[in-house]
Amino acid sequence: MKGQQILELFTTSGVTILRDVYECSPYDLDSGVMKLSTARKYVKLADVLFGPTDSPRVQRDAVALAEQRELSIEYLEIVDKHAKKLKTRGAAWKLRAELIAYEGTLDEVDEHGKQRVIEEGGDKPKQRGVRVGRAVDGLRTISITDTQRRITDLEKTLDAAIKDDDHPRSEALLEPFWNLVEGTGTGLIKPEYRTVIAIGLEDYAKVSCGRGDEVIVALSDGTTMTGAEFINAAMEGSLGDKLYVGLFHPTAGPVNLYEARFASDKLRTLAMAENLVCPWPDCNIPADRCQVHHIDAHKHGGHTKPSNLTMLCKYHNGVNDDDGPAKPGRKKRKRPSRGRMRRHRGKVRLQIPGGKLLGNSHHLSSMGAMGLI
Repeated sequence: MKGQQILELFTTSGVTILRDVYECSPYDLDSGVMKLSTARKYVKLADVLFGPTDSPRVQRDAVALAEQRELSIEYLEIVDKHAKKLKTRGAAWKLRAELIAYEGTLDEVDEHGKQRVIEEGGDKPKQRGVRVGRAVDGLRTISITDTQRRITDLEKTLDAAIKDDDHPRSEALLEPFWNLVEGTGTGLIKPEYRTVIAIGLEDYAKVSCGRGDEVIVALSDGTTMTGAEFINAAMEGSLGDKLYVGLFHPTAGPVNLYEARFASDKLRTLAMAENLVCPWPDCNIPADRCQVHHIDAHKHGGHTKPSNLTMLCKYHNGVNDDDGPAKPGRKKRKRPSRGRMRRHRGKVRLQIPGGKLLGNSHHLSSMGAMGLI
């Protein structure tokens, strides 16, 4: 059997495979075929599909439909990941049946399942607090959960104290963190860079009229705030002493930036207002920590003007293919192309080697200036 046929069998016969797995022990599958942890995962999923349940009829019908639709094991894993969060009697299998019948890609099913769990009250909101893990190999982990504003202020303080950015960011932040905790640092400081807030005219009118609680605006540091918080911050002077107004065209992108005083970094500010997070698909690095990128490479004659600039994180700025597709006679690339950023109908998109244009699905990506037009 050819590789393509094996792959097709694996991706269309999830129920058939798991029905056989149901009769096995994880240790039966562990004999050199797969890791024990993977075997346990498959056996547990098979128990869900074919084992005892509080909704046998719904289970039977849903499994039959999954087999009829030739759903993959990966699809069924996504379904179960969300359904098992519902603890009310019958609710889990009701959601499994709904997701098995849902028409869409794996990503769309995953997103729909996440939304349905929230609607059914199955996902508990995160709780503020400090959690300390157990010791492993002489190391321990501490995690802090608090409001996005307080954590972001802490992050900016640590960022400003980094002295060597050649190390991975998690390592570079460690000493500034302990300096702050032990009192040898400078305490929480005002960051040197400016965070950009993107807000549409209609929402700004609501905020100005005192209906700010209805409005959610996005910031280039990866957070959001309500319109009311925006007004309070402005009144407290937290937004600085300069008023910036960016001009964006629906198809051409950023045009210019106007302000009360001259700003030497206005092009960067415009680029941040347009893309509050790195626009590379699936990236969540906020624009405050990104680099200015020339869409048409400067070395190839690309101009330093608003429509030719965007923000990319350090990693994606490095892997972006500035040279474009390989041309006849050009030497073979040392590394495969990952694609390059392009401006398409005014918005910045990644053009993958196959030619398809992809945008970032991060929720803040759609809240930048071009998403508000």
